Amino acid sequence: MRDFIGNPSHNEVKHFTEGQNPSGRKVEVTFKDSEVLVGSTMGYDPKRPGFFLFPPDPRSNNLKIFVISAAVSKVRYL
Repeated sequence: MRDFIGNPSHNEVKHFTEGQNPSGRKVEVTFKDSEVLVGSTMGYDPKRPGFFLFPPDPRSNNLKIFVISAAVSKVRYL
């Protein structure tokens, strides 16, 4: 996280743009509460307790997100 306040006027990009080549694999993560996040990961393994997800928006307040595998209902590679 960059800071605890964030930028309320920033409209976060929730998808990868044309030509954007992040490190790792692009994934769409659907959580058990139906929330969906898109990002890239270098270490997804459903048998592990979790993995890091890097958002597609370089100006996002979230630099990386630790996803708890038990909270995930589906991971789809993009």
